[in-house]
Amino acid sequence: MNRKRIGSVVAGAALVAQAVLAVQVAFAQAAPGGLAPHEHAQEARPGEATAGLDLRWQRQPSTSCTTSEKAVTLGSKEVVRTVGLEYAEVRAGPLARTVERNAELAYNATRYARLSSRASGVVVEVVKDLGEAVKKGEVLAIVESPDLGAAKSDLLQAIATVGLWEANETRERALLARGVGLEREALEAGTKAAEARIAANRARQRLRTLGLTSEQIVAAQKGEDAASMLSLVAPFDGTIVERAVVIGEVVEPGRLVVAVADTGTMWAMVDLAESDLAVVQTGQEAAVTVDGLPGRTFAGRLTWVSTQVDPRTRTIKARVHLDNGHGLLRANMFGRARISAGESRSAMTVPKEAVQWEGCCNIAFVRADAESTTFRPARLVLGFDAGDRYEVVSGLSDGDAVVTRGSQVLKNEILKDSVGAGCCEVDHLKK
Repeated sequence: MNRKRIGSVVAGAALVAQAVLAVQVAFAQAAPGGLAPHEHAQEARPGEATAGLDLRWQRQPSTSCTTSEKAVTLGSKEVVRTVGLEYAEVRAGPLARTVERNAELAYNATRYARLSSRASGVVVEVVKDLGEAVKKGEVLAIVESPDLGAAKSDLLQAIATVGLWEANETRERALLARGVGLEREALEAGTKAAEARIAANRARQRLRTLGLTSEQIVAAQKGEDAASMLSLVAPFDGTIVERAVVIGEVVEPGRLVVAVADTGTMWAMVDLAESDLAVVQTGQEAAVTVDGLPGRTFAGRLTWVSTQVDPRTRTIKARVHLDNGHGLLRANMFGRARISAGESRSAMTVPKEAVQWEGCCNIAFVRADAESTTFRPARLVLGFDAGDRYEVVSGLSDGDAVVTRGSQVLKNEILKDSVGAGCCEVDHLKK
């Protein structure tokens, strides 16, 4: 009876162990980039996670790594077919140095204006609505502002005062010339006239600050325009892209009323990795693809690279100037920017799918020959990220056949000794 109980306990423990191992396998398969469980103990580089950039390919192999001394042998060719291994040939050929990074579209800031009232007041008319095309100088909205009316009145008063004191100065100097006036009176009248002219200039400058043109100021000082209506005009040809007010709404200086953008050109703001700075520079050509417009590519040129690194994401902002004459691009769209970062040169490359990070170095599994079921892990030193391939600096030879699909299974077999035999459940492949 006791033996039966002991047998039941052992069987139950075995089931629990299998369940735990199955969870470990699932965790390994779900981990980003095919990480094995023990790899999560590896400390990420500063900013690697937040930047959303997988930088493991840049790491050099560990000098103490013994992975390349091992090999994985499957039971038969039938097992190889069952696993579904696929292969690619390492080849040498022309490699165009390109950098592909995430991008977000934005308005061209040199052709984008957010207009606000320069004086407090009440919106009495919104002349142009969202989506309407506007020409430079067109009135977009009108604000009734008591401050503007007061500023025009101050100008008229200052001009009248100038005339009064200039006339008084002329009279005093005429009296002084006939010997019946006092020099002190003439000097005082001249001083008052100068002060009045300064006050008039100050009133004109106040109207310029409120947005009036020279012609409007001339009309105001002639008394032809005493209205308190402040017009917001388009600074360039474009389209109304924002409207933030309604008629009757009170606005204060600095508050957005309407925004105008010339959408004929757009900017793609790109997040570069720090390592990209070695090859990326302004003037290089770029091709931008947008998530919302599959199959379309938009050509542009890199016009700016930031001089600082974002302390939170550890990325560097860069800007690609794009033509948008077709009007398809929209601000805040997400996409990818592919920057041509150098001339084409001959290099050996390997598909990214073939490269696995096993905890201390990048490896690829090399098949001995077309008939072999043995796969040797080769430690890699990788160079340039070429989109869907990596440049191979060392570790592989031209013509090597590497495993692409299924390389994760072979890596798990190599890692059995690290995480416990049976964790990766590949023993059945040898049957």
